[in-house]
Amino acid sequence: MEVWTERPGDGALCGLISGEIGWLMSLRAPGDAGFSSRNPVYAGPHDALIEDWLDNGQRDRSPASGAADTATIVRALREFLETGAGPSGVAWHDDAGTR
Repeated sequence: MEVWTERPGDGALCGLISGEIGWLMSLRAPGDAGFSSRNPVYAGPHDALIEDWLDNGQRDRSPASGAADTATIVRALREFLETGAGPSGVAWHDDAGTR
């Protein structure tokens, strides 16, 4: 399941949920490479992927090292929607490599 939350001036946060786990992507503006979530306690294979299905039917894969439980993903989406701030307690990877 693909869930987007957007706030004018604050960008957008996307949650991809697959069963009991999910992954987050934060975008500052349209076209931004953005940030993706990371799980600092992930201990699985470096190249493991999670399969997600986007709303347009496209199959996508995201790093298993970025997965969190569904409750964490839902909390992060709500927090962003309510405050516009990056969700607390989420580790981020800069997908553009700018920081």
